[in-house]
Amino acid sequence: MVITIMVIVVVIMTIVIAAAFGLAVSKGYSVKHTVDPLPGQDQNEWAEKEGTNERTESK
Repeated sequence: MVITIMVIVVVIMTIVIAAAFGLAVSKGYSVKHTVDPLPGQDQNEWAEKEGTNERTESK
């Protein structure tokens, strides 16, 4: 009898933990992630440099 109750409690706790994990993951995907520009750098400058590589190596 005690073992049956323990199994039921463990199953319920597992379901609750899995539901909390799923809720946290779904909320994480719903957040819009953005990258802030560097301090002192204008948005227009950032848009212009976005496609270029700032580091160049001399050969």
